[in-house]
Amino acid sequence: MSFYAIVEKAFAMEQAGKRIVPLHIGDTNLPTPASAIRAATEFLSNKRSLYGPGAGLRQLRERIARREGCAVENVVVGPGSKHLLFGLLSVLGKPGMRIAIPAPGWPAYALMARQLRLEPVSLPTSLESGWLFDPEAARGCGLFMLCNPQNPTSTVYPAELVERTLAIAREAGGQVILDEAYKGLAFEPMPRIDGALRVRSFSKEFSMEGWRLGYAVAPAPVAAALTGFNQITATCVADFVQLAGISCLEEEEQILGAVRATWKRRSLAGQAALRAAGFQFAAPQGGMYVFATHPKLRDADKLGERLLERGVAIAPGSGFGDYPRFVRLCLNQEPAVLEQAIRQLAEAIDELA
Repeated sequence: MSFYAIVEKAFAMEQAGKRIVPLHIGDTNLPTPASAIRAATEFLSNKRSLYGPGAGLRQLRERIARREGCAVENVVVGPGSKHLLFGLLSVLGKPGMRIAIPAPGWPAYALMARQLRLEPVSLPTSLESGWLFDPEAARGCGLFMLCNPQNPTSTVYPAELVERTLAIAREAGGQVILDEAYKGLAFEPMPRIDGALRVRSFSKEFSMEGWRLGYAVAPAPVAAALTGFNQITATCVADFVQLAGISCLEEEEQILGAVRATWKRRSLAGQAALRAAGFQFAAPQGGMYVFATHPKLRDADKLGERLLERGVAIAPGSGFGDYPRFVRLCLNQEPAVLEQAIRQLAEAIDELA
């Protein structure tokens, strides 16, 4: 069963009244900050709904520019980072262009590329290598798609590795797209990488998944093309959503400090339970995921189907590349729930062995 098939089946089961422990999808399971809700409701109380600029409200873009150390002309706001990633591939890619994607990787990257008739080039990595890719293997690619911290492994790529990838891309006249959706959840500070096209999201950092808000930082010509993409697709992001985003950025230090502490607590509990059950994995360097295997695990797809019937949803590793003996768990539950779910996971592996 594919990753997105599990997502849809889990939704259907929940709507039918079955309780599901959702370890398969990157839902933070945390409340949206009160200041964001307050900013949105104050705007909505005016009972107005207006079209806005395709690049986003000026006041939000100015606040993002201060956060990212760039000019406001380099910032484009969109309805979630996935929309902006697809937009960047649309305006930069040409049919047949090769795009390098480290594996394991978020399945949407390759699906987007194929939709646009680009050629995904997988850069396989391993648990033994710490999930670090070899940028030399991607020479000749016109685009590079990196997620940092990485989904599904929660690995933080060293700055030197990203800089080397940028150098290789420049030699070929290519571009590096850096998906930083999880940057604010890294357990240690991450440096800003200049030279890449950077995309960030409010979904994970500020628990605003359903609000659909993200932004891209790019050179002015690329930003202008991306704004045009917005104009012919989503038109604009709703004003109340953008105002909620401003309120989050104004309280960023306080909000992210509390969020990181929650993810660290959850992650440590999940890691301890996995080790006790005999799983192997690279220690996550940030929230939200762990990508784990077990000596007895042979077919994570079958495991995912069996567990789902028992009320626990996981993401099989095959959804992230050729990793049928791995599972991705989103550690988005309290420790007691994680420990129980991981016990059920281990029991199901024993039964299938």
